[in-house]
Amino acid sequence: MSDLLVGRQPIFNRNKEVIGYELLYRSSQNESSVNVSNGDYATTQVLLNTFSEIGLDNIVGSGFAFINFTRNFLVGKYPIHLPPERIVVEVLEDITLDKQLLDSLQGLKISGFQIALDDVITIDRVIPALRCGLVNVIKVDLMGMKRVLLPDMVNTLKQHGMLLLAEKVETLEDYDLCYRLGFDFFQGYYLCKPNIVKGRRMDSSRLVVMRLLAQVTDPKADFKNLETLISQDVGLTYKLLKLVNSGYYSLSTTVNSIRQAISLIGLSQLRGWMMLILMSTVDDKPHELTSIALQRAKMCEMIGKALGESQAESYFLTGLFSVLDAIMDLPMHEVVSSIHLADDVVAALIKHEGKIGCSLKTVLAIEQGEWEKVLECGIQPERLRSIYFDSIKWANILTNEVYESNLPN
Repeated sequence: MSDLLVGRQPIFNRNKEVIGYELLYRSSQNESSVNVSNGDYATTQVLLNTFSEIGLDNIVGSGFAFINFTRNFLVGKYPIHLPPERIVVEVLEDITLDKQLLDSLQGLKISGFQIALDDVITIDRVIPALRCGLVNVIKVDLMGMKRVLLPDMVNTLKQHGMLLLAEKVETLEDYDLCYRLGFDFFQGYYLCKPNIVKGRRMDSSRLVVMRLLAQVTDPKADFKNLETLISQDVGLTYKLLKLVNSGYYSLSTTVNSIRQAISLIGLSQLRGWMMLILMSTVDDKPHELTSIALQRAKMCEMIGKALGESQAESYFLTGLFSVLDAIMDLPMHEVVSSIHLADDVVAALIKHEGKIGCSLKTVLAIEQGEWEKVLECGIQPERLRSIYFDSIKWANILTNEVYESNLPN
């Protein structure tokens, strides 16, 4: 399954801005005819899919691509013909840092690549590289690291000028600890999952967002009510009209009113845009959440159509709303209780049940590189590959439109 897709996980800086993505791979189970190890073949497929199928910019934008390389790639058995200014070469934890490997890393660094040591849990793992001054980034594996040892490790690495990346950041406590210790970058599910604090009340801005979302997603909300609702907020009106008049639609006429916008793009698309605008107004959450929401929405929709669903709006809505728990800092069951949603969408969001839930499970498995689970949806790998690439391209275009709409003229 490694030759099907390129999974990606965002990497954030201390301002919760995305600076790049780790491109994930897994070995296939049917590679007996391939005359290289599974890891080598998987890395090759990731590189081919990234650079020949969809393009580096479409996957990582203007950021860095963190790519795991096997020893055979690192020592030059297989070439690394990649733009060095965009690539962070990750050295896996099971690769011995012997003289041959260190000499090869020296050559890569001279060529302009940045080097990262992956899954570090002890300072001993880092010492050979520190002596040579070859490594730029140390990725500390929080799941395998004893918390009591973190301060000393951080101090030692910082003294050598290392950039520190905390990976497998699963909880708010982990994030706060690593932030206080001075980590530069963060990677893990916490940054894309809710910060759930028991007994916490939703603040007023989130409450407004939830109420507006409830109205724009209510199937009983009619044309006139939505126009009235949107028109009451000058900011929402401005953002929506700017989006409708953007290059995404390339309309031959300028849209000057909400009524005209609804007439031209339709009620369904209007609801979609309004949901995105409202979600993007929560300022203390990384913009990556909007990008993830868009990609999931498009993938769920396309998977629904591939499974024979003629009306895939519920699939799209499920993917879009799958990050609402992270945006609202509430458990998903509390989020959906505040919004009027169909029962099958609720079941999909909370328990991943039903056909829609199956599509969402497939999307989540793709994001996490769990290729065996991806195949359970019953769609041919070639079709899934196309869906995945198309959803990334589509999400990148719309994410730019959403955030450009938040800027003044």
